Amino acid sequence: MSRWASQLLIIISLLIPIGIYFWVWDYYAINIPKWDDHALKAFLLEYTSSDSFTGKIQALFKQHNEHRISVTRLFALIDYQLFGGLNFKRLMLYGNVLLVGVVALWWVLLHENKKPFYTLIPVPFIWLTLAHYENMYWGMASVQNFGVVTFSLLTFYFGVSRRRSYFIWSLLFAAITCLTSGNGLLVLPTMAVVLFLAPRWRRLLVWLAVSALYLFVYFYTYESSPATPSTSFGLGVFLKGYLYILGSFAESFPVQNHQLYCLIFGGIIFLVALSIGSTILFRLIRNRYEYDFAKITDLFCLATLLFVLGTALIVVYSRAGFGLDGLLTSRYKIYSFTLLLVSYLCIVIPIRGSFLSPYVSSIVLLNALYSVFTYHFHLVDAYNLRRISTTQQFNWTYPNKILKPQPDNLAEHLVEHTPLFYEKWLPLLGEASTSLIAGDSIGLKTLLRKTTLEVKVENIQIKNSTYNYQRLQDSGVYFILSSPDRYYLFPALRSRNTSRRTLFLNQVYFSPGFHNEIPFSEIQADTYAYGIIWHQGDRVGIKMSSDSITTRNSDTRKIPTNW
Repeated sequence: MSRWASQLLIIISLLIPIGIYFWVWDYYAINIPKWDDHALKAFLLEYTSSDSFTGKIQALFKQHNEHRISVTRLFALIDYQLFGGLNFKRLMLYGNVLLVGVVALWWVLLHENKKPFYTLIPVPFIWLTLAHYENMYWGMASVQNFGVVTFSLLTFYFGVSRRRSYFIWSLLFAAITCLTSGNGLLVLPTMAVVLFLAPRWRRLLVWLAVSALYLFVYFYTYESSPATPSTSFGLGVFLKGYLYILGSFAESFPVQNHQLYCLIFGGIIFLVALSIGSTILFRLIRNRYEYDFAKITDLFCLATLLFVLGTALIVVYSRAGFGLDGLLTSRYKIYSFTLLLVSYLCIVIPIRGSFLSPYVSSIVLLNALYSVFTYHFHLVDAYNLRRISTTQQFNWTYPNKILKPQPDNLAEHLVEHTPLFYEKWLPLLGEASTSLIAGDSIGLKTLLRKTTLEVKVENIQIKNSTYNYQRLQDSGVYFILSSPDRYYLFPALRSRNTSRRTLFLNQVYFSPGFHNEIPFSEIQADTYAYGIIWHQGDRVGIKMSSDSITTRNSDTRKIPTNW
């Protein structure tokens, strides 16, 4: 095979995981604010309504919980000014593009270590998966959580480079990192330790002076976040949570006990990180390298390991109070995958001669198989997340029975409007309220009869064990509650199919049935007629029950914020 043909084949191999990643992202991404995204609307309102430069700067740099998310706000501001309205799907795209930037950085590291182009192929398979689904489909988190990792890695790469101009860039990226997410502050002590071990005394002095300035600016007017949970938990809980984060990449393995495997692989990857770190320290002490970039790679890998291990400590300490299961959330998986990328560098760079090609080929096959696992495992999560977002948008938009949007306000004008699928079947709701049925009603009576709805102390529990529909995106079943004043729409959430054979061979993603628990805190206390809506493309059917339910008031515990 000619060199040109082989290079083309490698490029295609690299584009396959990148293309799949963005195709899946585009399939489920939607311009709807999710939780903290609403703070970006408040920021734009504050920024655009301020007449003074000081007011605009304060809006850009003000605290958001324990973070200063100035970079995310800047992305939102630029998007608003370029397009005339903030679009949260574009904001997600910016964050996902930042994630791809790490693939380019890994090519630089491999190339400078005299590794051939094909050694880059495993990287996008490891790095770009649906395991990141929350960050992928959440505008603010996409820029913040992907951005802080990318900017940290760029800070380390430029900081350990021999070029003086690169070190200046590292000072800039350090500032950007600190203003992206709270854990970005870790780049300051991490880089100081690495420069001390290098040793590069002049850079270290400059770094310490600039770090002191950054810390002063960051903590000036800083207040403790009111949303921080209790940190009173035992050492065993702490260690378990720590291993959960480090080994969370293993959650999508086709096994039954996912948590156990995350613990096991968390312990393994922690020992691997310790082994890599101690080996690098030994080489730095001896200071005998075959070529200069080998030392730069060691310093970079050591800095990355310290940053990831330190971030995991902070996350466990600050988030374990919410429950250990929350530490397996996809928002934190990026750090587990970063450890895998560093491990790959430390494995492939020392390999020489004819062993390299079969070794890399084996890793590519394993990573491609793992990528298939992640897309199958987390597809249900992405499906449910989109449905939760769209139904929440319905409930915010239509607070009245005549299905008219909320009165216009300035904050809503700052966000682009995206037509949603349910707008086409709004007229059917009125018809169903009077005649109990509307639209394509085939099978809906049976479906409603096999669906149980039970009013509990604090919520409404809805269950069905026979529904076996496998369409994706917005297709499927929704619940509708109808009071004299308004409608509420809620999704039928699906569970993951646990049969590996039917999952991989027959593409059966969902187990039979659906469920949801609707807390009283999300609806007004009233008497509601209830029913189900079945949606597929242009086909819509609504069936209301002849029965009704009565809800009660609930103590709404609003999470305290400082924004």
